[in-house]
Amino acid sequence: MMDERLQQIGEKALTDSVVCLVWQYTDENSAELVTRRGSGFFVNSNLIVTNLHCVARAPSIVAELVNSEIQLPIEGVVAFDIANDLVILKVTGEGIPLSIGDSNAIQISDTVCVVGYPQGEKGVATQVLIHGIQESDKQFEIKETFDPGQSGSPLLNRAGEVIGIARVTYFEISFAAGGAKPSLSYAIPASTLVVMLADVGETEPLVEWQKHPQIRGYAEGMQGQIHMMQQKHEAAITCFDAALKFNPDLAEIYLNRASLKMLTGKAEEAIVDCDAAIKLHPDLIGAYLNRASANLLLDQYKVVIADCNAALELHPDLVHAYNIRATAKLGLEQPEAAIDDYDIALKLNPNAAEVYFGRANVKLILQDYTEAIEDFDKIISLNPEFAGHLNIYNTRADAKYRLKDYQGTIEDYDKVIELNPENYRAYIDRGRVKRIIGDYEGAIADCDQAIQLNAKQHAAYYNRGFAKRLLGKSKTPSETIILYEEAIDDYTEAIKLKPKHASSYHNRGFAKYQLGRSQADSGDNIAARSYYQAAVDDYTEAIKIDAKHLSAYRNRGLAKRRLGLSNMDDGDSTAARPYYQTSVDDYTETIRIDPKNSLMYDGRAWTKCLFGQLESEQGNSQIARDLFQTSITDSDEAIRLKRGKPSSTYFYTRAVAKTGLGDYEDAIEDFSEAIQIKPTDATYYRDRGQAKGALGQHEAAKADLAKAKELDPDVENKPY
Repeated sequence: MMDERLQQIGEKALTDSVVCLVWQYTDENSAELVTRRGSGFFVNSNLIVTNLHCVARAPSIVAELVNSEIQLPIEGVVAFDIANDLVILKVTGEGIPLSIGDSNAIQISDTVCVVGYPQGEKGVATQVLIHGIQESDKQFEIKETFDPGQSGSPLLNRAGEVIGIARVTYFEISFAAGGAKPSLSYAIPASTLVVMLADVGETEPLVEWQKHPQIRGYAEGMQGQIHMMQQKHEAAITCFDAALKFNPDLAEIYLNRASLKMLTGKAEEAIVDCDAAIKLHPDLIGAYLNRASANLLLDQYKVVIADCNAALELHPDLVHAYNIRATAKLGLEQPEAAIDDYDIALKLNPNAAEVYFGRANVKLILQDYTEAIEDFDKIISLNPEFAGHLNIYNTRADAKYRLKDYQGTIEDYDKVIELNPENYRAYIDRGRVKRIIGDYEGAIADCDQAIQLNAKQHAAYYNRGFAKRLLGKSKTPSETIILYEEAIDDYTEAIKLKPKHASSYHNRGFAKYQLGRSQADSGDNIAARSYYQAAVDDYTEAIKIDAKHLSAYRNRGLAKRRLGLSNMDDGDSTAARPYYQTSVDDYTETIRIDPKNSLMYDGRAWTKCLFGQLESEQGNSQIARDLFQTSITDSDEAIRLKRGKPSSTYFYTRAVAKTGLGDYEDAIEDFSEAIQIKPTDATYYRDRGQAKGALGQHEAAKADLAKAKELDPDVENKPY
């Protein structure tokens, strides 16, 4: 609640005692200009006090009593204190001086009124809260942020006395806190001013005073801060270097130079500057935070935490310190502890977008995707520009993808592309998600766009090839072949761009395998075998790159089995035999890599069945029996691994193996199990009927064969 008396005191001071400092100068075109550069107040009838930085670079300056429209020329300087950023000026003319109060009586949580000209506008009296008192120099920490133009403003108590002088400084905390300016402002205690007033000397003209090396150093430092705010980093460092040559005791200049050195990767030099700042000013919070940030760049996480702790001892509510410390804790692999610090920071400032960003990324590490998305949502609602700058939409898209929220993922990639239509990576990623949800044509279009923007993107060709291969399954035979061939071309381009990407070889191999199936369906076994062999070659390349590529072994085994079947169809058992054998070997390798994968046991079991049939036809009955028996063993394991929900094919494979052994009764039981799981498969009824026929159950056999034909009139021509 506003203190009415305090407000009245502040507004009266604006009329009688508080001045606006106006710079007068000419630009490069000789045009006369004026700018308002700060505030001040009368401490004697012809003496005003302000921050030294308000006048150190002033070409010409007057003090203006704005409400009275009176301008008072500055005669010169009668006292100054560089360490406390104060100067007392003598003016031509008079004003009503403010009384100086006892700043030692001020306590934390007291409310005072700051009276000045924020942003050079009309004077304002604003009530602020004393948030802390620094130990080393007794400066007051103010909870609210002072605006430019309030430098030099008096802080008044309810007796109308000056208890402090506002000081607006600029120093930057580095990346770990979002590159932010601290939210605290400071005020110089009135006791410092009392000492200066006791030491007032002869008037020195402003222009002569500005030639002092210490003042020149201060002026260079102020110019450097202006360059830094304008993102002119090299110019700022040049000014800071010059400032410290003139005056090596400027703590805040070391602090700001440290921040810029971090931007250029000179973390060690930044630490040296922070050390110097802390030595000069042990309570300079920004120096601890910037030193923490520099050590963060060097992965010195424990040192980072120590500096953040030091900053928090000085100011327990400093959001930036919690933010940086959380990053260090994450570096020490303490994500839960990092979350605790982010939580504290957000209690202190629920609108700190950079803190939500840090917490969201830790939640991603913890795979808490739902809460990470909530934090990203909060960032976007608080600061859409910040969200766009940090690519929040892209990161949120990844979190949604992990939750299988594919539509939400696509919507976020839409936003990424809206913000930057040249972001080829977003097209690739959106295309990948479209492929997953079955929008193959949309996926291809996105990859086309990505390739148009950047033709050297391996992932664009890879994903386009993948989408074309999947799209081919739903097309006419001629369209299918064209799409498979285009997919192969895309994978080939991907391999050129990234020769050591195993999955590119694997997927090209699968496209070739699918082309082989298409050729086999059309009756061209020679062409089919050519594609199967090409697929085997690609799978082999994938395995050379990644010796544990499970799918490459599995699909190579599948392609080899197809080569064996194709040769058997042409009556060449000699050519078929090694393909069956090496197919078994590939499935064996998959089982070694993943012994809990039931599909691999079933794949090996089926190859052994086919191999057993070959050996049986060649009169090698014992070899055939061994193959059928080990096929049953593999099927047993596949069924055991999928005890809760086994596939119908597992029982069917075991039934075929039992048929090979002449165990028709047990085979019929397995065929029946397969039918119970999948009652629409005609081959199950056909083969059960044949087993029943072998046992002389002719009526039951006829019923099964009739059911098979009902489901598929061409079932008699279908192979195992």
